[in-house]
Amino acid sequence: MGHDTSLPSLRSHCAYAGDVHAGEVDCSNRQKILNVVTMPEDWCRNECPYRVQPNYLTATARLMVTEQLAAGLYRPAPKSCGGCGTVKRRDTATQFVWPYFAGAASGDELRFSIRSVERFFDGPVKITLVGDRPEWFRGHVIRQPRIAMCKHWGFRDMLAKMQVMAEHSEIDSEFVWMMDDVYFLRPTTWDDIETPRAYPWHDGSGGNAWHKIKRASMAALKAKGLPTHDYATHAPHAVEKTKLRQLFTEFDLSTQAMTWEILYGNRYRGRPYGTRPWFVRLMKPMNAGELQTALAEASVCNHLAELWTPAMRQYLAELLPEPSLTETTDCGYRPQFKTRGRVPRVVKRRPPETWRKNIERAKNAAPVVDTVGVQ
Repeated sequence: MGHDTSLPSLRSHCAYAGDVHAGEVDCSNRQKILNVVTMPEDWCRNECPYRVQPNYLTATARLMVTEQLAAGLYRPAPKSCGGCGTVKRRDTATQFVWPYFAGAASGDELRFSIRSVERFFDGPVKITLVGDRPEWFRGHVIRQPRIAMCKHWGFRDMLAKMQVMAEHSEIDSEFVWMMDDVYFLRPTTWDDIETPRAYPWHDGSGGNAWHKIKRASMAALKAKGLPTHDYATHAPHAVEKTKLRQLFTEFDLSTQAMTWEILYGNRYRGRPYGTRPWFVRLMKPMNAGELQTALAEASVCNHLAELWTPAMRQYLAELLPEPSLTETTDCGYRPQFKTRGRVPRVVKRRPPETWRKNIERAKNAAPVVDTVGVQ
């Protein structure tokens, strides 16, 4: 069967457009269009809201999808609706939890991370910090001091805070793990966060302590016959407390330094998708214009610690000008601490006029009156 003569113009029109047969266009957009293989040519050309200008990245993605479809490996991304077109909302407040050590903060990036969650998450939220309380923060904090100096100090401290999240009664059964330099930039749902996203893992020698710990995590997964996707993306993670506790037991994370995100993702999540364009990690300094371009399609972003610059703060301040409730209102759990030391015992005493010595003293001091003959 020969191809339609309009094929070249449609392929240059949209990255998802394929062969055209009898007025129907093969469409490879399986993520945003459900259960559809072909589209009417006129609709594809003039009305489709999901058109994407072809480029190297879209062509590569389309090739990968085509190959996976042929091999029976392709699985469309989870959707926020069940066909009715309405987004699933969580009835109860979703708890967002930040492990926080004030000494490692570059500035007040946590302030804008919390603001972004309150503004852009689709549903009510609860904000919790595990670690230190910033001076400006008036919300819920579960105190967890920095652990003592040891090998892999920063990684071990993170695992200690994660263990608190797994066991503490004030952490919900499901929560979202955040970092202070992660920001929501557009409306975001629970389904968006719960969708598994990872980087490809490329094993190699050398590297810093971070890479060595990642290799140790991948080796532990291989030993159990589990996949080795790199879930340490710095994106938010949806976490179940029960599974997190099981993870600490299975991989002995109380004594072993490994990356919990990689272990959790490969143990409990399905085949992951790439992070872009939903999540973007900034790796170099940018001015205001460059930030606008780099984050034009992103819903969530993160940056290196050294990239907390005046330009980055200004970008977030303009996007998130309104203070969060944790900046303006006393809220959250306030624990009642037991008083240390011995509490003085309260002794009930009789009024002084009923004391024996005072009664005797009053008798001795009273004058004697002769009452004989007194009528």
